[in-house]
Amino acid sequence: MQQQITPCLWFDAQAQEAANFYCSQFANAKIVSQSPIVTEIEVSGQRMILLEGGPKYKPNPSISFFYLSEDAGEIDRIWEAMINDGGQVLMALDKYPWSEKYGWINDKYGISWQLSVGKMSDVGQKITPSLLFVGEQYGRAEEAIEQYSSIFKDVKLDGIMRYGDNEQPDQAGKVKHAQVAFNGNKFMFMDSAHAHKFQFSEGVSFTIYCDTQEEIDYYWDRLTENGSESMCGWLKDKFGVSWQIVPSIIGKLMTDPAKAGKAAKAFMEMRKFDIEKLVQATLA
Repeated sequence: MQQQITPCLWFDAQAQEAANFYCSQFANAKIVSQSPIVTEIEVSGQRMILLEGGPKYKPNPSISFFYLSEDAGEIDRIWEAMINDGGQVLMALDKYPWSEKYGWINDKYGISWQLSVGKMSDVGQKITPSLLFVGEQYGRAEEAIEQYSSIFKDVKLDGIMRYGDNEQPDQAGKVKHAQVAFNGNKFMFMDSAHAHKFQFSEGVSFTIYCDTQEEIDYYWDRLTENGSESMCGWLKDKFGVSWQIVPSIIGKLMTDPAKAGKAAKAFMEMRKFDIEKLVQATLA
C-alpha cells in the first residue's frame, strides 16, 4: 500500500546525488524510482520524495527529520559522513537528557536531521518529520496538533511535554515536544521562542496520495481553510506548512511514455487535481 503522507524535499539539481548519499548512509535504504524530476527513496519501509524543483525554494530546519537508531555506531557513522560532506552543526552530537547520543545537523543539501540513539518502540518509525513553530507561528504547535487531528483519521497522541516556568525565552505551557500519529504516520511538534531566521516553506512539504476525487476534495478543502491555494496540487495551510494533494494514479500516468506528456500538460493547468479531467486528457 502506498504511504499516504509522504515527505517531499526540494532540491536544486542535486536530488539524485542526495538520494545516492542517503542510500549509502541510512540503514535499509534504497532508491525505488527515479526520473529527471522526481527521485523516490525508501528507508526502512518509509518513502521520501526528492523533487528536482530548481532554485526557487530551499529547505530549512522548520521541518527536520528525526532519525532514530538503537545502534550508537550507526549514528556516529552518519554524523561523521554528514560533517565530512559539508554539513552544518545545529546541536553538537552529545549526551542529552532525552538521549544517550543526539545531534542536530543540516546536511550539505540543507535538509535538517536530528540523529538520535533510542528505542524504536518509543517512536515506532525510523524517520519522523518534526515541525518547529517559531517567529509568527510560535505557540501554535498545540493548535496545529488539534487542527490536523480534526482532519486526519486514526489519530494517536503519544504525549505532550510542556515548557516550565524557568525555561525562558519560551513561555510556560507551550509545547516543548509532542509526538502524534495521523493515518499511521508519526509526526513531532515543537515550539521555540529563540530568534530563528526561518519559517515553514515549500522547501519541505507533505504529499497526500488520494485514491478518489472525494478524498482530494476533502483534504484540499480542509487544509486550505485560512490557508492558500497554489498550482499543481500544492497548497499552504493556515500555519504556512505546504502540502501536495495528489491522485494515487499520477505515478502510473507519469511513467507511461504515451500518457506522461498529456498528463503533465493537464495538471500544469490545475490548482486542485481533477482525476476525471486528468484521465480524459491522457485519452485525447
